[in-house]
Amino acid sequence: MAEDQSRSVRSIGDVVDGIEDVAEREDAVGVGDLAREFGSRSFAPFMLILALVGITPVGTIPSVPTFIALSIALVAGQQAFGREAIWLPGFIRSRSVGSGRLSKGESKLHKVAGVLDRLAKKRLIAFASGPALRVVAGLIVVLCCFVPVLELVPFAAAGPFLAIALLSLAMLVRDGLVMLIGGALAIAALFYSGTTLAW
Repeated sequence: MAEDQSRSVRSIGDVVDGIEDVAEREDAVGVGDLAREFGSRSFAPFMLILALVGITPVGTIPSVPTFIALSIALVAGQQAFGREAIWLPGFIRSRSVGSGRLSKGESKLHKVAGVLDRLAKKRLIAFASGPALRVVAGLIVVLCCFVPVLELVPFAAAGPFLAIALLSLAMLVRDGLVMLIGGALAIAALFYSGTTLAW
């Protein structure tokens, strides 16, 4: 895929628009379709896309949250180790969800995008750039590890996915404040996950 054919992403609104464009063109939206739409170097937008999908009703389909978490963890792990482009195995690229089912969550995505895009802006850049990005990518991997267990509790996986969405947004716009908020939410999600496992 040529890099100049990928969509330019500067906000969550751009991400939601990209998802809608793919859904309008295809009967089913696949991970490979999203990768082509946003580009192989777009680590933050790609993780943001998947996290947002995990928050929608699509994320309530059995096994889907675990698959989304696996995909995010694979991408975040590559970023943590400094890889420059996203690599996805064929079995992940080929997975898809019906466009109609995804469209049911579009209104919710637009509402979330509108709120977060108004809040996010470039500030406290030191917390959202350089080595901090690799540390946060590692934190995202840890969050993903808890999703398979949380999937057993209705809507519980939405907590980690929301934290991942905030962290990915912070990476995208270099917003250190949102990064700190996302980190706090991530810790809360991990604590909740730990208590869920203990029970």
